[in-house]
Amino acid sequence: MPHIISKSSRRAADSDVQHSNWSHAALLDKLDIGIIVFDPTNGRIDYRNRAVFDILRDGGEELVGNQLLEMFNHPQGQESGLTRPGTSRTLEFRGRMLGFSQYYIHDRCCCIFVRDITEKLRLESIAQAVNTMDNIGFIFSGIRHEIGNPLNSIKMTLSVLRNNLGKFPPETIEEYFDRAQQEIGRMEYMLKSLKNFSMFENVECREVDLAHFMDRFLPLLSRDIESKGISLRIDGFDNSVFVTIDPRALHQALLNLVSNAADALADTDRPTIAIRLRFSDHLAWIYVEDNGCGMTEDEQKRLFQPFCTNKPNGNGLGLVIVQKLLTKMNASIDVQSTPGRGTIMRIALPMSDTPATQRNEAGQDADHTPR
Repeated sequence: MPHIISKSSRRAADSDVQHSNWSHAALLDKLDIGIIVFDPTNGRIDYRNRAVFDILRDGGEELVGNQLLEMFNHPQGQESGLTRPGTSRTLEFRGRMLGFSQYYIHDRCCCIFVRDITEKLRLESIAQAVNTMDNIGFIFSGIRHEIGNPLNSIKMTLSVLRNNLGKFPPETIEEYFDRAQQEIGRMEYMLKSLKNFSMFENVECREVDLAHFMDRFLPLLSRDIESKGISLRIDGFDNSVFVTIDPRALHQALLNLVSNAADALADTDRPTIAIRLRFSDHLAWIYVEDNGCGMTEDEQKRLFQPFCTNKPNGNGLGLVIVQKLLTKMNASIDVQSTPGRGTIMRIALPMSDTPATQRNEAGQDADHTPR
């Protein structure tokens, strides 16, 4: 027997639904994030909360329908240019910067979340400027030390030679010249390092197969690593994984990390370097691990400061260059280390969105890793 609902019950249920909708609308109007719900097939806006008008102040009432959607790069009847749901983008609107994300609920329902990030970007730029000034201070201090010391040594050597040129035997004179040449070599090494710092001012990012990249990268270092009695372990690079990087820059960064790991293993029993690949949150993580001397917390804090080094012949620019290269590729690096137990350097690389089959068909997986 069919269940019969009375008119009074139906009215009560409808009233509850309407009250619930009002409550949801009131809640959404309290948020400081602008919310726009629309039909992507015809551009009809079904809902926008109060924050949309506050964020687009002096303009929210004027922008209607397709005007509002086109501002967020969403022409009528076309899907967003975003390749991954929720990917954040920015746009400039009347002198202010807006950040927004788009989510497709189904074919006829899409949501845009928008926020005014002008002040956030301003504070970030101030913090970046302060950090840049700090780094410039370290750089000038380092240059003064790394070039000033050998320069003073050369001046002293030449002064001694000038005053004793007629008295010193040829062997002593040759010894002084050798000493001066060594100091000139130190200065040349510093200038070469500074040149490397600006080598990749403009990285050229594209889709690269990490498995293919490692097949070319490993032969370049395995012989040198093994000649030092270091065991090299590789894990996770068996299958194709595509990331968006500049292969030259990643090659330079990994070479530096592996070289640092090898230096840290000088007095270690059973020295080992492991390079592993892991995944999380649309990122490919490359781990460079060693069981060497490790670092204290204070050393880790200064790790990416220019000219900070514990190596007798180091210049303290290697990891600065690595961080710069990775930042330009929208990648990042961090460190985990324990004194006496070793160090783990982690590189996070943005994974590509395009399916592997499409990349292979398009021939986009070839890279130009330096040989």
